[in-house]
Amino acid sequence: MNGQIGTFLTRLAKNQAGNVLGIVAAALVPLAGMIGGGLDISRGYLAKTRLQQACDAGVLAGRKVMGTNGILTTSVTSEVRKYVKFNYPNNYLGSTLQDVDIVPALGTNDQIDLTITTTVPTVIMGMFGKRTISVAATCSARNDYSNIDIILVLDTTGSMACKPSRDGTSCSNWINNNNRSGKTMTVDGKTVTYVQEETDKNSVNISRMQALRTALTNLQTQMATIESQFNMTEQGKRKRVRWAIIPFSQMVNAGLSKGTAGTTLYDRQPGWFNTTGTYKETSCYQDWYGNVTCSVDKTNTNLAHDSHWMTNTWDGCIEEQGTSNTITSTASTIPVTAYDLKYDTVPSLTANKWTVADPAKVGTAQYACPKAMRELQQMTATDFNAYFNLNSGFAANGGTYLDIGLLWAARLLSRTGNWSADNPSLYNTYPISRYVIFMTDGMMDTGNRGYGAYGQEFTWKRIAADGTIATSNTNHTARWQLTCAAIKNMASTKLYTVSFGAGSDLSQDMIDCSSGGANEFAFKADDASDLNNVFHDIGENIGSLRLSQ
Repeated sequence: MNGQIGTFLTRLAKNQAGNVLGIVAAALVPLAGMIGGGLDISRGYLAKTRLQQACDAGVLAGRKVMGTNGILTTSVTSEVRKYVKFNYPNNYLGSTLQDVDIVPALGTNDQIDLTITTTVPTVIMGMFGKRTISVAATCSARNDYSNIDIILVLDTTGSMACKPSRDGTSCSNWINNNNRSGKTMTVDGKTVTYVQEETDKNSVNISRMQALRTALTNLQTQMATIESQFNMTEQGKRKRVRWAIIPFSQMVNAGLSKGTAGTTLYDRQPGWFNTTGTYKETSCYQDWYGNVTCSVDKTNTNLAHDSHWMTNTWDGCIEEQGTSNTITSTASTIPVTAYDLKYDTVPSLTANKWTVADPAKVGTAQYACPKAMRELQQMTATDFNAYFNLNSGFAANGGTYLDIGLLWAARLLSRTGNWSADNPSLYNTYPISRYVIFMTDGMMDTGNRGYGAYGQEFTWKRIAADGTIATSNTNHTARWQLTCAAIKNMASTKLYTVSFGAGSDLSQDMIDCSSGGANEFAFKADDASDLNNVFHDIGENIGSLRLSQ
């Protein structure tokens, strides 16, 4: 009997039938752990992603309700919780958020901080003692628009009178056919020459100037919404929105620029201007082939302008400070005599003062003086929109000097220059974000017949040693890029560039001038609708809520 039992056990030990079943049964436990772990970890990642989205939505909504007062009220907290719960609904993957789990806090610089934690029940890992997975999300939202300074550098050259769809040739032909005799108007007792703006068959203004006015009105409305929030705070803690406006063509009207007190720059700082200057009287003739020949008839040396002329005749435009014609695209330094590119220079000598422009003493040279610029100040909607009315002198005329407008923007922005008192780094303890919006409808075109900010280019040769248009355009472009770089290097300053109309391309120079790439800080607007959208997008970027993390 014992032998039979031994034989049975021996056979059983050697028999492999059914082993797979036993092995599979034994492996099910660790296999379940592996599969279950992967499943539950995936659920945890889903919960964390959803929780982070809910956290971000909550703080953004709460920061918007908070406005500019910087107070974390019950209504702000309720708004945060509402958005968190909406984006992370109850019983999502078996987890639930209670009010006690959503407690926003006030961080630095009026920032809302929030950390949310919850637990997600496991599906399989509970069999191994792991019944929940902890997930967390951290987020912050701040309001980036603190104090806002916006400088508008706006092309008001003759081509801005054309409708946006005209290219350079078409626009020139239209201007020549519709403005054979110069249009004039009287503004503040001064005669303003301008180009008639294009209208359609129903006499509706369809010019680029009109499109610009509409876009600017809408931009001001966007900023007014922010300003209304600022004004809800007590005066001593209130932030502000300020504007500066610099129309440019071949000159900038700085002399009659008004500051916060409403007085002109010349009235405030007469010592910055040379009222005695030297002017070259020239005559230019164009032959049948379009070739232009100019000659100097005489030079009016040390021509003085008395107070009567300054008050009753001078239109406010100026000739630029002393400079150097050695500044080219390959120049790496600014010569010591280039006072115009030393944005911080306080005028004290004849060479670094601005000389009053006198078109009556330069012969037949083309002349155009834009509307007087406006220095940094707060403006009501009424004052802002009135500035851009045609009847107030905001009109198209002149050639395209892309560098001259930004040159004055750099001066107005400098915290160590002539306008340093207008440029504190803080206002009511809050930082100041500064934005320059540079808009043009053309390319650099200094011509050779114009009387511009540097006199007559072909005669004075202040920018180009050979006096040619090609060299002048190249050297002015180099100066333009130097000024763009200087502005971008200023603290808390961003530079937007906008190319408008069929006659203007979003060139690499325009992109390089801006603070970033195309469609980020550099834009192309083909028509009035595009221009309005571009200014709207810029406004959104200026006054936007942002996630801090």
